[in-house]
Amino acid sequence: MPVSTALSAPIVILSEPLPPAGMGALQAAAIAVRVLSEPMPEHLAAALPEAAAIVLVNEQPALTAAMIDAAPRLRIACRNGAGFDNFDVPALTRRGIPLLTTGDANADAVAEHALHLLLALARRGPAYDRAIKGGAWSRAPGAVELRDKTMAVVGWGRIGQRIGRLAEAFGMRVLPVDPAVSAAVPLASALAQADAVVLAMPLTPRTHHLIDTDALARMKPSAFLVNVARGPVVDQQALAAALTAGRLAGAGLDVLEQEPPSPDDPLLALDNVVLSPHVAASCPEAVARVAVACAEAVVRGLAGRFDGLTVVNPAVLA
Repeated sequence: MPVSTALSAPIVILSEPLPPAGMGALQAAAIAVRVLSEPMPEHLAAALPEAAAIVLVNEQPALTAAMIDAAPRLRIACRNGAGFDNFDVPALTRRGIPLLTTGDANADAVAEHALHLLLALARRGPAYDRAIKGGAWSRAPGAVELRDKTMAVVGWGRIGQRIGRLAEAFGMRVLPVDPAVSAAVPLASALAQADAVVLAMPLTPRTHHLIDTDALARMKPSAFLVNVARGPVVDQQALAAALTAGRLAGAGLDVLEQEPPSPDDPLLALDNVVLSPHVAASCPEAVARVAVACAEAVVRGLAGRFDGLTVVNPAVLA
């Protein structure tokens, strides 16, 4: 479990190793780095009492309120990525512990993947590929041009803004949807106008199943839904029903409510669904940037230098 040792150094617990660029940055700092033997809740709980910092590298395990209460030395928590739904943010905030993420380190990769999923649907790339490999050669029109179409981007953070800029490069009109943005468009209005809805918001109690039966009913039957956020922001049963009934043209999903999906998940049987296995940020360049940003956030956070860092609960710094 130990990676580096320094008897008086603050102890940083990693749920699993960071990619090499991040591990190198951590090991060069004056801290003691310890990696769990397995990223399991029981291993995390056992390591927390001596931790000054905890880094959750992936979506599992979760840092719960009970774990936070059992970590008397904990000064910062950090997520190797942009999502933070496996942290109990209110519990961290009550303790005055900042939660750091890696900001926009993977924003370009995720934004590119969102456009990839949209183009796969609109230009019917996977469908044409399957048809040709099955012996067909139809040149009948069926693709959708993005120019002059409207995209609603739900979640106007770093990733959402990158998605918007890419969409504008295709000649699309972009509607930002975000309650924290004064100039944003209300969700109900955006859903009704959009030819494509792209989800890029964090998963919180407020956004869980934000896209439900009612939200899907507001969308055009010709519209596409793309999710590069978290699976549970969409009610998957409602989505499958809408797609099966022809009330929605297609869905491009990098994330699902259950990962990996059950073999009997109805979405797996639908030709108007394009799936990827939660890899929107998994380009080598982005992975390395995120790991370095995570290591730098840990080192700077332990030193009390939070300027320029992405802090989920900034009120604790006041």
